[in-house]
Amino acid sequence: MNSEDTYHSVQERYGGVAKQAGPDNQRAYERKVATAFGYDLEELRSIPDNANLGVSCGNPLATANLGNGETVVDLGSGGGIDVLLAAKKVGPEGKAIGIDMTKDMLELARRNAKNAGASNATFIEAFITSIPMPSSTVDCIISNCVVNLVPEAEKPLVFHEMFRLLKPGGRVAISDILAKRELPMEIKTDLSLYVGCIAGASQVSDYERYLKEAGFQDALILDTNSDLNIYKEMWQSEKVNESGPTSSCCDTTRSRPAGEMKMADVDFNLWTGSFKIFAIKPDTHA
Repeated sequence: MNSEDTYHSVQERYGGVAKQAGPDNQRAYERKVATAFGYDLEELRSIPDNANLGVSCGNPLATANLGNGETVVDLGSGGGIDVLLAAKKVGPEGKAIGIDMTKDMLELARRNAKNAGASNATFIEAFITSIPMPSSTVDCIISNCVVNLVPEAEKPLVFHEMFRLLKPGGRVAISDILAKRELPMEIKTDLSLYVGCIAGASQVSDYERYLKEAGFQDALILDTNSDLNIYKEMWQSEKVNESGPTSSCCDTTRSRPAGEMKMADVDFNLWTGSFKIFAIKPDTHA
C-alpha cells in the first residue's frame, strides 16, 4: 500500500471516530482509556467530553512542562483534548495550536474549543510532514499516538518539521506506540492494525535515529509499561452497542477483509509499548 492509500485509510478511520463522538453521558469508555494513560479525571472534566475520543496512548502534557505565554503545537490533534488542556497551561498570553489532516476531526476540535471558551486555541488543516507555520516560532511540540500512523518512508519528515518549527532550546514531548521487537509480516501488512496504531510502530532505535538526524539532543525514550491490551479489555467489558466501542486508538474490532488478523489474536504488549519521548533542540546561544 502506497503513502496516499495509507493516508486515505487513516483519514477514513479517524473521520469515522469524529463522527461517532457520542453524547457526554456515553463517554465512560473514553474516560477510562484516558485515565489509564495518565490523564487526571478532574482535568478531563474541565474540557468538553467530546474532546477526549479514547485514542490516547499516553499523556504528553505530563512531560511537556508548559509555561505561561508559551506557544505549543500538537501534531495530530484529533478532538482537541491536548490542545485544550495545553491552552489552559499556557494561559491567555500563550497559544495552543493543533495540526490535523482530517476535516471531521478539525470540525469537532473547533466546536470543542468554542464550547470551552478557549480563545487561544486554534487548529490548522495540514499533514504533520509539512506544516504551514514559520520556522523557530514554537516553544514545545507535543503529539499523542500519531507519528506511528505516518508511512515509514515519511516519518523522518515529521522530525525535521518538529526541529524546524521549534525555537532554539525548544522541546519535544511525545507519547507514541513503539515496537519492542521486529514486527512479523502478518502484523505489518494488516491494515486494521495499521490504522489501530500497531502495524506502523517504529523500532526504538529508529526513533532515536529520526531524532538525531533531525538535529535533536538529549533525547530520552522511556517505556511507560502501560497495558495496551486495555483496548481489548474495554471492548469486552463495555458492549455499548452491537459493535462495541469504536473510538479506541487500537480498536481493530471492525469488520475486516478475509485473511486479516483478529484483535484477539494479537497481544499488543508482546510486540509494542506506550513510550514517552522527550528531546531538545540545541540552543545556539548556549
